[in-house]
Formats: sequence, C-alpha cells, structure tokens
Amino acid sequence: MSLLSVLRRNWHYSVKNPGAGRLVYREANHEYTFPIYEADGEMVLVGTPSSQRTHLFFNWYPNHREFPDAARQRILPRIAAHLRAEGLSVRVFEREADAAASFEFYPELFEDRGRASELLEEAGYTWFSDYSSIDPVHEDYGLEISGVKEGDVKPIMDALQRGFPHWHHHKYALHDGGREPGWSIILCMFPPKSCNAGSYDGD
Repeated sequence: MSLLSVLRRNWHYSVKNPGAGRLVYREANHEYTFPIYEADGEMVLVGTPSSQRTHLFFNWYPNHREFPDAARQRILPRIAAHLRAEGLSVRVFEREADAAASFEFYPELFEDRGRASELLEEAGYTWFSDYSSIDPVHEDYGLEISGVKEGDVKPIMDALQRGFPHWHHHKYALHDGGREPGWSIILCMFPPKSCNAGSYDGD
C-alpha cells in the first residue's frame, strides 16, 4: 500500500480540482481552496489558501483566520503527494514570510501585464479610451487597472478572470480626482494588502 493510500485512509481527506485555477482540499469539517496553475511544464501550487470554510450544523461557514503553520506543514505535502501520484511535476509557491518588511518583485508580472492588455483588447477595450494604465502589484502578486468607467468595471473584471483563473482575489476603489480618475481594479493571487481604500470582494 502506498504512503498516499495510508494518508487518505487515516486522515480522511480529499483533493479535488473543481475548475481552472482552483484546488480544493477537505479534511474532517474543514475546506481549503488553493490557487493552482501551470508554468514551464509543472503545476504550481500556491501555499496560501484563497478561502477557508468550516462545516457546522449542515452548512458551510467562511473561516477568515490566518492559515495556521501546523495546517500548512500538514496539508501542502499531502496535496503535492497527491499531484505527483497523478504523474505531475509540482512546485509550491509561498509568499515571503516577512513580506511586510521587504520589497517583493516578480518580473513575470510584466509579462502578465502584456497578457492582460491582450485580453482587454479581445474584449473590446482599448488603452487610454477605456482605461488609463495596467500596473503590476508585486506585494499581492497581481495587476491594477486604473481609469475604468463605472459601467466597465464588471466586464473588465470578467475578462481578466478568464485569463487569470488562479488569481482569486479582487478589489475595487473609486478615485474622484488625481492623475487617473475613475475606478481602479486589482486582481491578485495573494490576499491583498495594497489599496486599502475602497471596497474588497474576495474569493
């Protein structure tokens, strides 16, 4: 019997992929949704869940607490073992432990910026007339689209989510004046810490 089979039998957990960019891990009455994506021929599992739920009295309830280290050390190796048992190459992508005290820089976000521009063009939106800029948001691993008209916020968000299904968090803010008036949209992979003003709508 394989180690994976022993773990499954003793701990009663499951690993499922309900759709593009999402992996759901369940054990007992707890559920964790993780971003997952393919890059350079391997599956990249993001080590921070985008949402957590607890099942109590026949219903699921959101759990907004921090992902505990004990759960991290238990769950991530199990998911990686599950994916490798399926013949996949796996890499776990962790947010920096002391991200608040250091500047995070992900050069691949500049490629993602170009991809986002293409997605918006395909959806019928053009630079300068429909939005003013697309900028990387390194601390949250995402992009910010600025200068968006109110009626275009949801269609633009929908277009971006189709291209980045593993970025589960999004945030909106209205800027009445300044250099780029209008709505700004942040779509990111890690729980957002930037752009504290405005409204947030996560996974």
